[in-house]
Amino acid sequence: MASDSLKDKVSGSFDFSTSFTSYYDSNGFKVYRRSDNQFVVDSQEGREIACYPQILGEKFELLNYKLAKMFVDFLERESLFSEKILMQHVLRASLGYKVYDALREKGVSFINSWSRPLYKYVSFRKHVQRELTMTYDEPQRLPPGEYVVLKPDTEATGNTSLFVLDNLFKKCALSGCRVKKVVFYGFISDKAIKVLEDYLHKNQVEGVYYAIENITPLAENGYDMPLYGLDESRYEKDGSKVKLSASVPEEVLDKMLECYYPGMDQPGDWSERQVRLFDGKEWKEVDPKVHAQRSLTVLEKLREISKGEAWYDQIHEDVYNKIKGDLLKILGMA
Repeated sequence: MASDSLKDKVSGSFDFSTSFTSYYDSNGFKVYRRSDNQFVVDSQEGREIACYPQILGEKFELLNYKLAKMFVDFLERESLFSEKILMQHVLRASLGYKVYDALREKGVSFINSWSRPLYKYVSFRKHVQRELTMTYDEPQRLPPGEYVVLKPDTEATGNTSLFVLDNLFKKCALSGCRVKKVVFYGFISDKAIKVLEDYLHKNQVEGVYYAIENITPLAENGYDMPLYGLDESRYEKDGSKVKLSASVPEEVLDKMLECYYPGMDQPGDWSERQVRLFDGKEWKEVDPKVHAQRSLTVLEKLREISKGEAWYDQIHEDVYNKIKGDLLKILGMA
C-alpha cells in the first residue's frame, strides 16, 4: 500500500475519479462498478501488467492467462455463456489477452471472427486522425442467430473498434444474424467508451466495458493510456505540462501508486510484449528488445519532465530505477 505522504501528494495534484462501488470479490479478483455497464477488473496480475513494461514474453502471457481465467469464471457467474458467443479478434492484439485460451479450456462454445485492420502508415504512439484499411477478414459469412460479441482488445481512441464493428455488423446483415451486445475487455480509455457508446446506441446494440485496473485518460497522441502523470506527447508538441488522471477505484489506486511510474502507457506496445504474433495467416516471433527500447526511451523522457514537480516523490525514483534496470537487462546493457 502507498504511504499517506505519497497518496496525499499525488491525490492532491491529480484529479482522479474514484466513484466506484464494489461488485464482485473472489480469490484475488475484484470487479468494481462505475455504472450499469462500466466496470474495472482488478488483480495482482493486472497491476503487474499495467505497472511494469519490462514484463514481456512468456511471463506477460502467463499473467494475462491467469487474469483471463478469472475473468471468464466471472462471466460464467454473470450467465453470459447462456448466450450464443462470437469472439471478435482484432489482430494482432486480441490473442495476447488470452481470453480465447481461457474460453477453450473452460469448454465454452463460441465462434470466431478474425480481422486485421491496419493504419496506412507507422502507428507507434500516433493514433490521431489516421486512415484504416482491412488487410484480413475471416470468415466472410457467419452462422445465423443472435450473438453476444466478446471483444478483448486495447481501446484507446475507439476508432479501430468502430472500423471492425462496422465490418462485423455488415457481415451479420448479409448472413442473417444479429449482434445484441458487445462485451469489451482490456485496457480501455474514457474517450473510447464515449465513442463506442455513441456508435452502439445508434445501432441499437448494448455495450458493456470491463477495463483492466482503471478507465484511462488518453494522451495527446491518441495512444498513451496512463494511470496518471504528465502527457509526454503534449509536452513534446508544445512544451505544455498537462496532467492526466484515470477513473480508478480508490483501493486500486492505493495499490498501484507504489509500482507505477507516472505517465507510462499501461498496456504499452501490446503486440510487442507477446511471444509470437498471429496476423491471420502466419505466426511471427517477437523481438523483446523492440518494446524494451521504446519503453526505456519514453521512461527517460517522462523522468526528465516530471522529476522537478511538487508531487514527485522518492518512490517514483525507486520505480524508475527498477524499471530502467530491468529494461537494460533485456537490452543486454546491464
